[in-house]
Amino acid sequence: MIRKLFIVLLLSFVMLGEARKSFLRFLDIERTEIMSFTKTEETVVIRSSYRDKQPDSSYLLVQLGDPKMLQVVNVTKTFSDATNFIVKLVTEEEGETNLTVQLWASEGRQERLIEEIKDVRVKVIKQRPDSLFQASMHMDTNILVLILPVILLNKCAFGCKIELQVFQTVWQRPLPVILGTVTQFFLMPFCGFLLSRILALPQAQAFGFVMTCTCPGGGGGYLFALLLEGDITLAILMTCTSTALALVMMPANSYLYSRMLGLSGTFHIPVSKIISTLLFILVPISAGIIIKHRVPEKAHVLERIIRPLSFILMSVGIYLTFRMGFVFLSMASLEVLLLGVLVPALGLLFGYSFARISRLPLPVCKTVAIESGVLNSFLALAVIQLSLSQDRADLASLAPLTVAMCSGCEMLLILLFCKAKKSCGLTTEDRRKRNPLI
Repeated sequence: MIRKLFIVLLLSFVMLGEARKSFLRFLDIERTEIMSFTKTEETVVIRSSYRDKQPDSSYLLVQLGDPKMLQVVNVTKTFSDATNFIVKLVTEEEGETNLTVQLWASEGRQERLIEEIKDVRVKVIKQRPDSLFQASMHMDTNILVLILPVILLNKCAFGCKIELQVFQTVWQRPLPVILGTVTQFFLMPFCGFLLSRILALPQAQAFGFVMTCTCPGGGGGYLFALLLEGDITLAILMTCTSTALALVMMPANSYLYSRMLGLSGTFHIPVSKIISTLLFILVPISAGIIIKHRVPEKAHVLERIIRPLSFILMSVGIYLTFRMGFVFLSMASLEVLLLGVLVPALGLLFGYSFARISRLPLPVCKTVAIESGVLNSFLALAVIQLSLSQDRADLASLAPLTVAMCSGCEMLLILLFCKAKKSCGLTTEDRRKRNPLI
């Protein structure tokens, strides 16, 4: 039979007690039509080029393979340039069945089959209004509204601590920035790819880790640089530099490693998000620099509150990251958790080792390590959600969220260790002052 008719041209929507509407789609896979239902009631519009020779002489017949799963409520005939039918279906339960659609015409006492579509596979699935990623994004907006002014104030306070002569020094000796760039955009993506292959992760998860490893330094880098007595000015400069370079390096790495992983398609780099991240850092910090030079007394006030604000932001950041990633933890395998721990640890190790080998000062070594290990994982999350199908995106999103959680925990442990070590050192020094014989 000729099958040029019965092509579904309209994605139908029905109301079912709510404003949100479901949709029906047809996919041509190996000459078999597939209908996916996500609601208990669906409407299908079937268009035909057949014209009735006599008024109302044609009709549509829908034969169901499993009436318990799928039922026809009614078939309504409409007339325009062609003969169209609206089929209203009701689904009872999940599963798969088949149906056959036939167009018949009455010619006197005889009935003639005009066209038909056989073996239409129907999939009935439960509606999932939100993807796993979207569900994890439903965070308390009140927290975000409250924390945004604190973030801006904290960045402004960081601007008050910037020493402009450091910029001149780094411009003359850019080795720390070069070490950070090489580690972030060349060494870390290769390590992410190599480890994901060794651990035999699925393609989507492997790509998620590679994209996480090719991200620039995170905004929390200079926060940890302050708390761990690193070079704050260098940390801010490295963050801005790596974020700007990400506009070139993230597309290059995504193209290279996606081909090596066997993934095809167009990968979307969130250029606007990268630029907005850069502006979100530069604007309040520039305001802090201006305040320092024009109103020094207010700059001193901001410098006093920078540490407590940093502790608050660090705690809230770790809390929100865990809250966002908690939905995904049930999907995480031991291999994913292991790689989530290894990625920030390797970044810290590589950055610190290269800086020590280059005989850079200790504060600079700490800064290079932090900028190499604390990554802006949410840029990778944006790339994944924009580029992959939802199922693959949910699977790949495990990587940046796991790395973000593990990175926060590792930096917190390092911070607590350094504070405890410093406290023990001060205690020993006090004892020596009280008793010189110790």
